[in-house]
Amino acid sequence: MAKPASYILIKDATVIAEAGTSPLAHHDILVRDDLIVAIGRDLAAPADGPVTTVRVPGCIAVPGFVDGHHHMWQQLLRGAATDWTLFDYTVHMRSIFGSLFTPDDVYLATHAAALSLLSNGVTSVLEHCHIINSPAHADAAVRALKDAGIRATFAYGFYQNPPVTAGPADGSGSGSGSGSLAAAPSSYDPAFTHEARLADAARVRAAYFGSNDPARELVTFGVSPDEPESQPTEKTVREIAEARELGARLITMHVAMGPCDGARRHIVQQLADAGVLGPDLVFSHGASFTDGELAAIRASGAGIVGTPDTELQMGMGFPVVFRARDAGCNACLGIDITSNQGNDFVAQMRLAIQVQRALQNEQGGGLPTVVARKTAEVLHMGTLGGARVLQLDHLVGTLEVGKKADLALVACDDLETLPVTDPVGAVVFHTSPAHINTVIVDGVVRKSGGKLVADTSKLRDDISRRGAELNALAATCDLTEARVRWLKLLRGEPL
Repeated sequence: MAKPASYILIKDATVIAEAGTSPLAHHDILVRDDLIVAIGRDLAAPADGPVTTVRVPGCIAVPGFVDGHHHMWQQLLRGAATDWTLFDYTVHMRSIFGSLFTPDDVYLATHAAALSLLSNGVTSVLEHCHIINSPAHADAAVRALKDAGIRATFAYGFYQNPPVTAGPADGSGSGSGSGSLAAAPSSYDPAFTHEARLADAARVRAAYFGSNDPARELVTFGVSPDEPESQPTEKTVREIAEARELGARLITMHVAMGPCDGARRHIVQQLADAGVLGPDLVFSHGASFTDGELAAIRASGAGIVGTPDTELQMGMGFPVVFRARDAGCNACLGIDITSNQGNDFVAQMRLAIQVQRALQNEQGGGLPTVVARKTAEVLHMGTLGGARVLQLDHLVGTLEVGKKADLALVACDDLETLPVTDPVGAVVFHTSPAHINTVIVDGVVRKSGGKLVADTSKLRDDISRRGAELNALAATCDLTEARVRWLKLLRGEPL
């Protein structure tokens, strides 16, 4: 006997069906199982299955936000990077912390990050997972994403975190390397070579992802090649081919780090010359992309993700996303690292557009008489633009009949949001995570009444405990070798 349909009926919302279109006042949304089946006024509750009616005073319904670039394992290290440069980040995070994480740490951090994203209205994420120090690390990351119920592309990272070097006996972490490694147990495994990773990635792809069709599976499989700036382009080209052979739905990588790209290698141009660009590629950051590189990205259908907070702080240049959008590229936004900023996606939208406005005002050379960049542009980047970058726009990114029920209800009924003169402006400029009342992913309510539909009490305790332990362990490590290595790399010097 067939299972009866299950319905969610959202009543009396202002519906922003797509950024850039007129909001629909006093409209209802009917969800049947995982799909939106009707949008209109005064919709009646169906009689052929159970109906959950949702009514949020003053709510604005928006497509779920799409986070195009995230390293979710860093959720355990919140606040560690708030005063770091890119150099500090590479020395500490990529040389020390990344080698200390156990599989249990990866599960804890990724699960917590996914729940936090859901609470912030993010329903889809591209997880650039460069914490895979063993097969167990990969298993933990995938399991955490699936357990959280977020729509995600898990990008298996080819990056090999280095061995940890002990600090001095006093634990200051800045000495010559004397001391005992027992103080900082490393998950680095020299036997887990690139060849071993390829074999393990094939195992993970076969074990967890079935058809790898996002229309049928909430979590899909992708690959993150090793860092393009740190290796010959021929190796990156080979890794892209390997990723495609593995059946990766998306292939994402850090490329063109702005002023920090000391060698000015123009990686994208080299990949274009090698004939390997395609719509499955997603490039993060990219402030130093040339016009030719943007043209090549546009022609190939590849995507670009900007992460305003980290790019502005760490010297990676001004976010490229508006320039990329003007060039016809698929462009979106990402959170990047919660060791630095929070998972407030609206804050990233707001920062991105205000920085762009400031840049254009400066370029104008006088008192501006018009704001050239409209708020709807950045809401588009956070929704449909992100869906296009993640090759999900046939499923999510807008609220329309036939698409997946991925959406957020933003409550605008308090002193911080009233009066709502413009619903798009209200969402981007007047709301905080506290206003995100309800979040639905694939027809499942993940946040209701302003609270996650999950018990996070033990999770919070575990995060606090393990975060403190990891910071204490990191303090016992020697950074001398890492500083020399990364300084050469960022300067474009041979290692």
